[in-house]
Amino acid sequence: MKRLYMAFVATVLMSIGAFASHTRQDIVDTAVQAGSFNTLAQALKAADLVDTLKGQGPFTVFAPTDEAFRKLPPGTVEVLLKPENKEQLRSILTYHVVPGRVTASDVVKLTSAKTVSGQEVRISVLKGVVRVNDAKVTKTDLAASNGLIHVVDRVIVPPMGEVSQVSKIDDMLADFESKAIETRRDAAMLESKRRNPQLNWQTHADKLSVMKQHINEMGKMLAELEGMKSKATVFQEKAIETARPPLEDLAQRVEKGINWINEDRRSITKAEYKDNLHGIWSSADQLYRNVDTIIDYHEARMRLHELAEEPVAR
Repeated sequence: MKRLYMAFVATVLMSIGAFASHTRQDIVDTAVQAGSFNTLAQALKAADLVDTLKGQGPFTVFAPTDEAFRKLPPGTVEVLLKPENKEQLRSILTYHVVPGRVTASDVVKLTSAKTVSGQEVRISVLKGVVRVNDAKVTKTDLAASNGLIHVVDRVIVPPMGEVSQVSKIDDMLADFESKAIETRRDAAMLESKRRNPQLNWQTHADKLSVMKQHINEMGKMLAELEGMKSKATVFQEKAIETARPPLEDLAQRVEKGINWINEDRRSITKAEYKDNLHGIWSSADQLYRNVDTIIDYHEARMRLHELAEEPVAR
């Protein structure tokens, strides 16, 4: 009788264990249920990885929270969610996934791990804090039916990933703006002196020649930036788009001014030439203002983002 009772209890316990395992949610549903991985869930859907992480696995996911995604440069997430950037988004997300069930006790014994993307992440432990690349692990061993979730406080960026492209475009736009400022300065000088008969033709020719060099440099920069628009934030994309019309008008007017001087040095005294100088100033000023206004707004958003991350003094 006692043996029958013990067999019955063992059967019940096995059934309960099997039921618990069966009813435990998969990695995706576990993340959604937690409530702090909304951006991750959105990204998994955009990258068509939901079904993969609902599969049999097992997988170990280093999951960035919504707060972790907000630490990226403003606009980066919206760039990654663009349909044309689907493959780049997949490479970033799979860089957070390690095959197999790797528990916290396993992680601390490792110095690196190969991810589903094929690239390795660095793992380090210092004073009890586990880091995956530069991301700190804040929670461990969230169990799912097909693996484990370890929570990280930053998005783990693969080498040469899309996130770095946002910063690269920022740097390129800053260089472009610097050239626009120099061109505007030369245009302002000619504009202020256009009614001054003492300004000789050599000065006009020299300034227009320098402006042409700057315009050619900006043209090359803009062509490269236009080729990177799919990797740009909304504000970066807007700055790139608004630069083209005034730059083209400026190029045409500077070339026209140079040709007039080459044909006849006395052109600098003619009303048509002076009107063209005013047009050069207007286009140079518009080019600078278009780019500068958008960059300033973008930088203001980044600063507000940084302030939001700073602790409030009490």
